[in-house]
Amino acid sequence: MTPPPLRALRRFRTDRGGTAAVEFAILIPMLMVMVIGVIQYGGLILGHQQMHNGIASGAVYVMRGGSDTTAIHDIALGAWPNKPSDASISVVQSCTCAGAASGCSALCSDQSYPLAFTTITGSGTYTGLFASQSMTATQVIRTR
Repeated sequence: MTPPPLRALRRFRTDRGGTAAVEFAILIPMLMVMVIGVIQYGGLILGHQQMHNGIASGAVYVMRGGSDTTAIHDIALGAWPNKPSDASISVVQSCTCAGAASGCSALCSDQSYPLAFTTITGSGTYTGLFASQSMTATQVIRTR
C-alpha cells in the first residue's frame, strides 16, 4: 500500500487536464504579436494603395491630354481617399533631348521634338496603431 502523498503525486503526474491551457498561455504572446503585425502592415499597404490610386487619377488626366499642373495636383490630391494630414503631391513637367535635360519649347539639336514627361509624386506618413511609416509613390508619364 502506497502512502497518500505518493498516490496524490502519481495522480498529479499522470493528469493531463491543464496541458492545453499551459500551452495556450505560452503561445498567446506570439500569436498576439503576429496579429498586431498583420494589422499594422495591412494598414500600411492599404494607405499606400490609396495614395497610389490618387496619383494614378492625376496620371489618367495627363494621359487624356491635360497639362495644367495645378489641375493635376488637385485631381491627384482629391482622389486620394483617407489621406494623412501631411499628404503632399508634387507635379513636375520636364523635357529631354537625347537623355539630357532640355527646354520644352525649342527643337533638339538634331531637329527632333524633345521628349516631354510629367512626373507626379505623392508622399505622406501612415500612422498605424503602433508605429508610423513614411510612404512615397511616383508615376512618370511620357506626354510627347
